[in-house]
Amino acid sequence: MPDTDEDSLAALRRLQDRFREFLSAHGYALLETPILEPTELFLRKSGGELAARMYTFTDPGGNQVSLRPEYTSSVVRHHLEGDSPSLPIRVQYSGPVFRYGDRSELPRQFTQVGAELLGSVDVRADAEILSISHGALTHLGIAGHRMVMTDQGVLYRLLEALELSDRAVGFILASIPDLKDGTAGMTRVQQRAEALHILRAPMRDGRSPDGLPAEGARDLLESLMRREELGSPAQRDPAEIVDRLLRRFTGADDPARLHRGLELASRLGPIRGEPASSIARAEAVIRDAGLDTSALDGIKQVIPIAEARGLPADAVNLDFGLTRGLAYYTGTVFEITLDGQDGSLGGGGRYDGLARALGGGSQLPALGFAYTAERLLEVTGSDEVDVARSAADVLVLAETVQGYRHAAHLADELRRKGKRVELDVRGMDLNQGLDYARGRGIVEVVEVDASGDPTSHRVAEAYARHRAEGVA
Repeated sequence: MPDTDEDSLAALRRLQDRFREFLSAHGYALLETPILEPTELFLRKSGGELAARMYTFTDPGGNQVSLRPEYTSSVVRHHLEGDSPSLPIRVQYSGPVFRYGDRSELPRQFTQVGAELLGSVDVRADAEILSISHGALTHLGIAGHRMVMTDQGVLYRLLEALELSDRAVGFILASIPDLKDGTAGMTRVQQRAEALHILRAPMRDGRSPDGLPAEGARDLLESLMRREELGSPAQRDPAEIVDRLLRRFTGADDPARLHRGLELASRLGPIRGEPASSIARAEAVIRDAGLDTSALDGIKQVIPIAEARGLPADAVNLDFGLTRGLAYYTGTVFEITLDGQDGSLGGGGRYDGLARALGGGSQLPALGFAYTAERLLEVTGSDEVDVARSAADVLVLAETVQGYRHAAHLADELRRKGKRVELDVRGMDLNQGLDYARGRGIVEVVEVDASGDPTSHRVAEAYARHRAEGVA
């Protein structure tokens, strides 16, 4: 966790101010949330992925709490607990977050700036977040940044159409990085599926996988089918309903269906490039799998709207294999990169299920983005954010201890006139004061004698004169 000197702090605050100005112009209100929150708040969002990186402890009241590792959960919690205005709600934030990590990574305390848009499922909300996340960087003077995006809901909807269990769908989505690695990756994923018992074992000796006799399992499933919430069996072939319920009951999936899902993911995952050609390739893969290409409708609609809102058409690539580190994304996800540099500057996406996971009574559509401010400063440079130093304009010296009272009164008078004034606390003589002022960038030294009479010296002129006299 780093210390921050004056120059770096001034640059950081100026960047935060410009970021806030840009988002305020788009209707995003500033919100600050507590640095310390209940640990469970963050675990519900991340599914445990952040657990090993959070600073967590038990407070004196016996509560398990954590330093915030991000803002999104706190923003949603604030909405659920408060008397919020009507939807949609636009919120921005800027402040320190804390994540434990390797020293080669980001500092363990860093500044996050970002925004959240709550309350709209419409693609126009996605387009707004995409456009302002890109536009904010342009506003900060950053050039050459590009967006890589996808709709994480596309593959989810396709896998659901294959009637895979939620566990299998989650497994496939988590396996995309391996599935993009060709045959070797597919082999690793299949071995992992077997080790995790995601594949359904065949019935043996007339018994279902959990030991229940096959006839008893059928009777149980037929009983479940008669429950009102399952709807009318006439709407679907009874054998299909029994098979689906058996899969849920046993917690495993048919190997053929799972293989089909893995194959689909392995073909979609490597598709990357400019939007039109990437969507065309994805449509071909989906049709080959015998599925409906309407799963792509959302991503086909959002890109033109985002472009209409100012997102440059040539700054966007699709990547159907893009995955973000947190498990809660449900739709649009994106990262922003900088030409010629590794890694991303930041990113975000849609997380429609988070409010319910945090205890909300109903689903709240929401999406947002965040950047690490220190990372933005690295690519912006302090000159770009107009850093203003707080060095004093005047140094006031007292010739004697008796003159110090007069020197203090003079310093206060100069401050009332708008000057930034340092009052000597070391008993420096004029030569020492000139050396000190020159090193600090102070332009004027005022020497006060015992009777209170001041003598002003312009540092550059007096320093040169006294140096010349010293040489002579």
